[in-house]
Parts: sequence; C-alpha cells; structure tokens
Amino acid sequence: MLKPIVSQALKNHDFKTIHSDDFSDFYIRELGESIRFAVVHKIDDLITPAELNAKILQSAPPEFTQHPAFKKNCDLICVLKFETLSEFKELEQKIFAIEEDAYHFKKYILYYSDTEDKMLKDVSYQDLLDVISVKAEFDAYKESPLFSSKYSFAVRLFIKLPFLELPYREKELVPLSLQVEEAAKEFGYEMHYNRVRSTSIDDAEIDNLIKELIQNELENF
Repeated sequence: MLKPIVSQALKNHDFKTIHSDDFSDFYIRELGESIRFAVVHKIDDLITPAELNAKILQSAPPEFTQHPAFKKNCDLICVLKFETLSEFKELEQKIFAIEEDAYHFKKYILYYSDTEDKMLKDVSYQDLLDVISVKAEFDAYKESPLFSSKYSFAVRLFIKLPFLELPYREKELVPLSLQVEEAAKEFGYEMHYNRVRSTSIDDAEIDNLIKELIQNELENF
C-alpha cells in the first residue's frame, strides 16, 4: 500500500493530517488566506464518479464538509493497485471518466502494480525525488512506459499530483555562443558562422550575405 509515500509528499508540501480512517486520509493546507484540501482514498476497483463523491462526503470530517471551499478546492487522490500495469489499458476510459468528472473535487487515480508495490516497500518520497532526476531512468521509461519500476511510479506520482513540485537541480550552463560555435564546427559551417558573426547589422549587407550563403549551399549540392 503506497499511501505512506503520498502522505510524505503531501506533508512535504505543507499539508497536515486532520482525520484518518481505514480507507481515507484527510489533509488540509493553510498558507495565509489560501486554503487547500486533499483526500487520499484507497480503492479496490473503479466505481462511478457519483458513488465516489458520495463516499468521500459521507466520511469527511466536519472541518471539511462545513467549509465552503471544500468541494471546489479539494484534491481527491484515489490509490488503486493493479496486478500488472497492462491492466491500465483495459480500464483507461473508466479512469479518465472519473478524473474528468467536474462534480465535486479534482480527482486523480494514482495506480501502481504489484511489482512496484514490492519495489517501493522501503522507499520514501525523498528517494523518489532522487530517482526522478536520473536522465538514464527517463530514457528507459520512455522506451517501455508500462514496465514496472521505481521511476515509472515516480513519474506517475508527479503527473497525477500536479501540485507537487519537481526537484530543481542547479547546473552550470554553457554560453549559447559557445554552443553555436561548437555546432558550426561539427557540421562544417565554421566559415559561414565566422562570416555572420563579423557582419554588421545593416539590411543591405545582411541581404547580400544571405544570398551569398544560399548560393554557396547550392554550389555544394
């Protein structure tokens, strides 16, 4: 069960727990005059949006139901376990129907596989922040998005919970002029690049230069 990881993610973004039962955890975040609610709800199968709304309204604490912003400013995160990720394809339309339902709450179906559940047994939200930053993991995920891994779940977590902030890594940037110069050398356009760089911004000169460069290219062909 991955509710603990989701709980850590919410608390990392200033949410605090208000109430919990066997199936749902209720969170609230207050920043100045801004207030936001979140519910993490375990489901075993997909039900209609109306049934889901009714369940949450019935089990929500008074702090939620009595607040006028609850229904419109609440993220309902439904955690659903599949045996394999391939099951998503079979239930894709039902999942989208729930997530696109505009009546009560912003709904997200955070699904995961049995294999991912075992992989993530001792993994924290911070661990997933580290995993999501690995470029090689992204390349592997892009090739096989339905292959179960820590990275595949991390990607899903940030897609399904768009209010989470992706980790920011500082990186020394290479000046654009050096990147252009390197590319010009790589593709054999160093002479053209030097010519453009040394040309003044005069309309007539630029027009003549462009004509000359095009002519040179035609001659090469």
